[in-house]
Amino acid sequence: MKITFLGTAGGRIVLMSQLRASGGWILEMDEETIHVDPGPGALVRAAQLHINLRRLTGIVISHAHPDHYTDAEIIVESMTNGTRKKRGVLIGNEHAIKGGDDYRQVVSPFHMRLLERCEVLEPGEKTSIGKIEITATPTKHGEKKAIGLVFRGKETLGYTSDGEYFDGMEKYFEGCDYLVLNVLRPRGTRWPEHMNTEQAVELISKVKPKLAILQHFGMLMIRANPDREAKWIEGKTGVRTIAAKDGMTMDTEKFGNENIAEAGLGKWTK
Repeated sequence: MKITFLGTAGGRIVLMSQLRASGGWILEMDEETIHVDPGPGALVRAAQLHINLRRLTGIVISHAHPDHYTDAEIIVESMTNGTRKKRGVLIGNEHAIKGGDDYRQVVSPFHMRLLERCEVLEPGEKTSIGKIEITATPTKHGEKKAIGLVFRGKETLGYTSDGEYFDGMEKYFEGCDYLVLNVLRPRGTRWPEHMNTEQAVELISKVKPKLAILQHFGMLMIRANPDREAKWIEGKTGVRTIAAKDGMTMDTEKFGNENIAEAGLGKWTK
């Protein structure tokens, strides 16, 4: 399994200033390649990292906030070979796929017709892309239909998406080998309906994955130093924890040998 972080920006200021890049992340597992939350810059970042988006077999959008979907239509066009071939799957929460409340449908009917399948996923529901089973988990976030995700194949990967920790959250990520957490703020600071490092400790200490990866950093998190916060979480939980960097690829085969490759950054070694 490989995870490539196109960008690690979270929060409006970091996103608008591009102090960290944005664009979501890409999962490669069990012969499938899935783009998760293709926000602003996803297409450009993929090109910079020499990622061929025509190899995508699916796109997943956790919720209808712009930092998680803005490039979705052009990613659909890339996945369908410039709209020339009907292929691929789009999975999203209700607001992203259908709109509703204060949100509009984020992918046009034209783009949806290019796909083999388009599906809304509610918390607790399951679907699949190829051999990968995908389960939606509940979140506590301002976008009330937002979902987290669990990807199950040869390995199991959990993704919190945006939202703060809530009692019982850990049960939705039981058995995850790896856990990606959107951690907006450092310890000692809070922002409603977003996670900070103290809340990350609550979740990680109960799930006990092999590795926890932090991303989606706001300005205060960047000022506090995500690497320092990750080290603090690791000390509290006993779970190996790292802060993602823009362009970082985590390869679980190399992880077993204590190496994590980072695109353009050589080797990351604990």
